[in-house]
Amino acid sequence: MKKVIGWTAGVLLLAGAGFGAFVSMQDEMTPKGTTLAGMDVGELTPDQLRQRLETWWTTKQEAALQPHSRLLTKQPTPLALRDLGIRPDFEATLSFIEFQKYTDTLLGKVIAGGPINVKWTQSGGSFDDLAEFVAKNAKPKQEASVEFKDGHFTRKYEVPSFELNTEAVGAAALAAMVERTPKFELPMKTADVRISNEVVDGINLVVQSFSTNFSAGNLNRTNNIRIAAGSLSGSLLLPGEVLSYNETVGKRTPKAGYKLAGVYANGRHEIDYGGGICQVSTTLFNAAALANLEIVSRQNHSMPVPYVPVGRDATVDYNGIDFKIRNNYDTPIAIASEVKGGTITFYVLGSKKLDYKVRLETSDHSSWGNKVQYVTDSSLAPGRTKVIEKGSIGRKCTTWRIIERDGVEIERQRLFDSIYRASPRIIARGPKAKPKPPVEPTPDESTPVEGGG
Repeated sequence: MKKVIGWTAGVLLLAGAGFGAFVSMQDEMTPKGTTLAGMDVGELTPDQLRQRLETWWTTKQEAALQPHSRLLTKQPTPLALRDLGIRPDFEATLSFIEFQKYTDTLLGKVIAGGPINVKWTQSGGSFDDLAEFVAKNAKPKQEASVEFKDGHFTRKYEVPSFELNTEAVGAAALAAMVERTPKFELPMKTADVRISNEVVDGINLVVQSFSTNFSAGNLNRTNNIRIAAGSLSGSLLLPGEVLSYNETVGKRTPKAGYKLAGVYANGRHEIDYGGGICQVSTTLFNAAALANLEIVSRQNHSMPVPYVPVGRDATVDYNGIDFKIRNNYDTPIAIASEVKGGTITFYVLGSKKLDYKVRLETSDHSSWGNKVQYVTDSSLAPGRTKVIEKGSIGRKCTTWRIIERDGVEIERQRLFDSIYRASPRIIARGPKAKPKPPVEPTPDESTPVEGGG
């Protein structure tokens, strides 16, 4: 009896071991309906699934991602995943899959299959060629600007100098794979931005403006006015920053597009490259003064100019005389210009209106006469004259800035004393007539001649 019992127990043990082995063999399988990139990978063991993943990857590694950047004039070609150092993390991918267990099946528990979410990893990759491409196709550095023409604002955002951050390319590409996007933004190392996009967008109103007129028929002078005004237009000033006319406009040379036109030089009318640009500085001076900006430096002409009242002009000379203004507001501003027909206008742009009125006034006027200077011109006939230089009388006055609120003067600022030296009236005249030679007497035939022998 004991032998029977022992034999039966042995059979049961063997049967149990065989059943356990069978269960172990069938314990881990992908659920039905499991897919990999659209392929059916259901009812596979982990090893079989890993092999299928590796086979799939041999073709997938030729797939590419598109790097791109708004800072480039031309976009690079797509880069293969292999070259980006991107590959599947097989162990992580398998660890996230819920396999169907045989024992669960016996108990009636069925796991639903679905798409496999491949986990990715990145290492290596060489991006020197990509960095060279970025350097070659980078957009040029651009200053932020705000302009105002025909009643509309035009804005440009700052483009700083930059280079590719090669150490971060792999991570950017990996993020695109995880997010299943076909392209990724190239990571850049950029210089500090002086003017943010928010500052540019915040300048949205005209604080003050001023216009002067000129003869558009004087083509050379009109050309010079347009170039100088355009160089200044759009300039942005943060609180405390100074705008230099000479630094912004630059040298007035033929290479820069300037042409010969009339200028004032030492109380005389001359011809030089850039004639007319002082009307640009004068117009800007008046707009800035009326906007209550700080006038850092300003000098009047040697003679009064016809396009603004005496005491309200501002001359410039690249070799020594500059016009400068400072943004003394607590908010950013922009300087914009507009040249239409025979009118030049400067606008001071900002983010809030002045809650007071500004006007300019001149006082303490005085004047004195000038002399007449004659020069000889051999091309003129004797006694004939021609005015070479009209000259001007001497003038002096004081310019004030008046601040008013609700019609009441609350502040009076003495801006400048302007002194215009008297310049002589220069008149050319022909040379004096030469005196006629004396007439020799005609010999009288009756008069004896000495020396006859």
